[in-house]
Amino acid sequence: MVSMKTIRLTVFACLLIVCVLLSSCSDSRIVVSEEENGGGPHVAWNLIAVTGSVVNLRSGPGTIYAILDKVHEGDSLQVTGGVDDWYRIYLPRESLFAWIYGPLTSGTELP
Repeated sequence: MVSMKTIRLTVFACLLIVCVLLSSCSDSRIVVSEEENGGGPHVAWNLIAVTGSVVNLRSGPGTIYAILDKVHEGDSLQVTGGVDDWYRIYLPRESLFAWIYGPLTSGTELP
């Protein structure tokens, strides 16, 4: 017969495994405020071209934000907003808004 202590240890171990698995599924995206997000309507300003060889697209305007995707030199992106040296862009293939560092692009300037 299985003791109550063995059952408790087994249940505890299973719960621990589930917690570890669930925590590893996090996508670590950060929600940014509308002010940080460039505000205003989501209408494309202009197309920009990526000038860096491989450039990270981030969830917010800074390197502290999670990397959502990467783009390559020559790729065209739709600009929908911006803050400081960062452009908010729209990726239609993923239905996603992301941020790119402006000096790694050419074709538009923030108003």
